[in-house]
Amino acid sequence: MSQVNTNDDYLRVMGLYGGTDRDAAGIGGMVSLWFAGFAIGAIMVGSIADRVGRLKTIQIGCLWGALGAALLASARNMTWLAFGRVISGIGCGHLNTVVPIWTSELADAHARGAFVAVEFTLAMSGSAIVYWIEYACVQTRSLAFSWRFPLAFQVIFLIIIFVFAPFFPESPRHLAKTGDIDAARVILMQCRTHSDPILIDQEMQEIVEALQVEAADSAHTYYTMLFTKDKLHTRRRVLLGAGVQIMQKFTGIDFISVYAPTMFSLSGFTGDLPALLAGFNWFGYIAALGLSIYLSDKVGRRKMMLSGCLGMGIVLIVGGILSHETVKYAAINAGKSHSYGIGVATVLYLYTIIYGGTWLTTCWVYPTEVFPLATRSKGTALATVAFSVAGGAINEIIPYLINAISFWVFILFALINLVMLVPIYLFYIETARRHLEDLDLLFSSDSNFAWRAEAQYRALKAKQSDEHVDKEAGPVAVVPSDE
Repeated sequence: MSQVNTNDDYLRVMGLYGGTDRDAAGIGGMVSLWFAGFAIGAIMVGSIADRVGRLKTIQIGCLWGALGAALLASARNMTWLAFGRVISGIGCGHLNTVVPIWTSELADAHARGAFVAVEFTLAMSGSAIVYWIEYACVQTRSLAFSWRFPLAFQVIFLIIIFVFAPFFPESPRHLAKTGDIDAARVILMQCRTHSDPILIDQEMQEIVEALQVEAADSAHTYYTMLFTKDKLHTRRRVLLGAGVQIMQKFTGIDFISVYAPTMFSLSGFTGDLPALLAGFNWFGYIAALGLSIYLSDKVGRRKMMLSGCLGMGIVLIVGGILSHETVKYAAINAGKSHSYGIGVATVLYLYTIIYGGTWLTTCWVYPTEVFPLATRSKGTALATVAFSVAGGAINEIIPYLINAISFWVFILFALINLVMLVPIYLFYIETARRHLEDLDLLFSSDSNFAWRAEAQYRALKAKQSDEHVDKEAGPVAVVPSDE
């Protein structure tokens, strides 16, 4: 929506052309309505995915998304557009909730983050394509076509996904949960980089044992997950999964990605240059996501989040200072103002690279890892609802913030990033390179602190290892004495 929000024909048709506070609220509201639909779609996935399977849930999301795209592309007024935004959001909520779940349940433990990073690299590549299509339309076509066509273009990809989804393997963990153990084992054999039947049987046994434990000890409804204490500490997991999605929005990514042309205008650039700079920013974004494919599992989730917040906090502080100087010298020294503006643009590029390389993958893979299989769909759905609520709130106030405090928006989000280092360090347990079933052991600790949970986990794993050795050794035979 970054170029749609500044399209004169869109603003005229929707009655948002006056530049008033009401118009700013309307623009932000249309963006936020998508997040409302996103939350509805996520909640639906929490109930549907366990009943019909991951792949059929993906297909349902495609149908919602296609209907929403048709409504958006044909909108004639704000009410029409609002329904389109909500329905489109439902489709995206479906897909963005269930696809990471499906990927995490299918992938090897050592490559789970990389698989999700590949997904979002492709997703951002699609967003970049749409952005440049929209820019090309603005330059060569009518203003009406330049915002309607890109909104309709997504239907092509949704149809492709809908048609080919049944040809992909179903989640082996979902199959095991529904009792189809043989089919789950076959898919594990097909999807693992090794073909060792012993390792496959061991993973299958871990899945079955986890299901048995979860059936007796974990919460299974949205209400019990939120308000009931259980042995698997599901409520704590909800807070961590939802927390990482809320923090993702408070990194400030939306004030750069959704309102990118506006932010580049704060760099002192005018005309078509802000839109061009925002478009080129996508290339750095995609390259950073490509880097996260390599880093996600090697570095780990905790270090990715900590380094990302620290890096974004620093560059945003620099961006705020440079933006202040750009505004300060705009009327008295155009050359100096332009030089500072180039610095601001560089900061925006660096910020996007840091975010894409550290946070974007992590915030979507982490919620799919921390929940038990019995409640993974519902838990990930709750985390996605948190993403939607935070995203809707942030996108509603960003137009006001930019108009009200200008370059101080950089400093505001810089401070938020630095503050977020504290809860990440204290409470977020490392999940990378671990089987999903091992997370039940990690969260068995009564302590909320990450280092204590890790210490107890190591002790439990050592105990399990000793018991396994004793079991394999069997009873010791006693040889009777001749005496």
